[in-house]
Amino acid sequence: MKKHIYRLLFIVPILLSSCSEDRLDLIPEVGDVYDGNLKNEDQMAQVVQGIYPKLGSGSNFGADILIQGELLSDNIFVSNAAGDIAYVNTAAFAWHSGNSPFGQYRGLYEVVQQANLVLNDTNVPINDNVLSLKGEAKIARALAMFYLVQGFSPNPTSGVNQEYGIPIKNDIYDPQKTVGRSTIDEVYDFIIRDLTEGIEGMANSSRQDKIYLSATAGKYLLSKVYLTRGKSGDYQKSIDLVDDILKSSSNFSMIEASGLVNYFTSKEISLLENQPETIFEISQTSISNLGINTHPGQYYTFNASKRRLMMRTSLYNTMNSTKDVRLSLFQTAQAPTVDDPKGVWLKKVPQSTSEGANTANVKVFRMTELLFIKMEALAKLGRKSEALTLLNEFALTRKSSVYKGDDIITDILTEKQKEFIGEGLRFYDLKRNNLPIVKTSNCNGNICEVSANDKLFVFPIPIGELDRAPEMKQYPGW
Repeated sequence: MKKHIYRLLFIVPILLSSCSEDRLDLIPEVGDVYDGNLKNEDQMAQVVQGIYPKLGSGSNFGADILIQGELLSDNIFVSNAAGDIAYVNTAAFAWHSGNSPFGQYRGLYEVVQQANLVLNDTNVPINDNVLSLKGEAKIARALAMFYLVQGFSPNPTSGVNQEYGIPIKNDIYDPQKTVGRSTIDEVYDFIIRDLTEGIEGMANSSRQDKIYLSATAGKYLLSKVYLTRGKSGDYQKSIDLVDDILKSSSNFSMIEASGLVNYFTSKEISLLENQPETIFEISQTSISNLGINTHPGQYYTFNASKRRLMMRTSLYNTMNSTKDVRLSLFQTAQAPTVDDPKGVWLKKVPQSTSEGANTANVKVFRMTELLFIKMEALAKLGRKSEALTLLNEFALTRKSSVYKGDDIITDILTEKQKEFIGEGLRFYDLKRNNLPIVKTSNCNGNICEVSANDKLFVFPIPIGELDRAPEMKQYPGW
């Protein structure tokens, strides 16, 4: 039985929230309930604990960030059989600053604010545990900032509008203080510094449960940050971090093909959660969970009340042609006939476990992605033969297609698409590589193709946030 019940101080988040596009935009209350003075180490630990419900909210990694990463790509579509409009506007690119579905702008800055309570404290005496708590808060803040800049700014290797980074907020929340955008370079420097210092601070941490961020999570994120920034030396740094994790992380290891089905679909908590493959996941219990209107399992599972998110048949067919071992994670039966072509259900996000509905933890980051980070970094360094060898070794374990490597980046991303569909990575993979979105079917009369330099790759700042911060500039075109 799971016992992950958060003890919260100062702020109690609402986990049982409604679906993405009608969620309330609430003003943060941090400044109203906390005066900036932590009294002791236990109190600091409780503030760090309060970071996790914020990371796991429906607007953040509990649902929207991961689902948007699929819908804003060629992976997933909203079935025409859907009974309401949840995620319809997202999938159709039918949004602007006045009807933004990107509640993570507020949600992720609430994570930043919570982390800042710890990072700006000077009252609690420094010891190894306090350093570890501050390290954990730095990794959390960097995670939030990384997903903010990935979403609301252009790709750093695009060379376009690099002055449109995101605001850097590193003070305790003050409703009277607002800041404008920093440059993308400045934001990435800030993230890298947080992760580097956070990893060092957490080096002796005993965190074992995957519902918490760890030094390994920090190294994983840093490897991806370097891969995304793409400056001179960054790709080798990314490779070095991946190799370090694979050699030295005793609580983490990549999953074999034979374990995939239980890892994703088992009803038993002991097989489903806190597995060596998992780097970070969002806790869900019978007492505290995202609920029927928000838990991703309600949207992906064929018999759940909110069922509507389906895999495009074209991708399924490429896997079916080789009898890929991952086919067991999908279901063609009971697909709605109103969709042309019919979609395929995913079984990777269980709607329930033996402990009840909406109790399956939401997987966010996996060890297997490290292999793809290394492949991509090798390819970008011109070491294509090494990348191709790793790619084909992995593909053979999944009974996937063997690649020739004529377009090695496309080959790597194609295999990654098969492995990680439903896990929120595809949009960011395409954006990082300055590639277009091409939806092969099921566009329902809406936008099917988005060029790599289109403004749709950069989320608009919600208009309410612009009103509160006069220094902020909207991204060009919005």
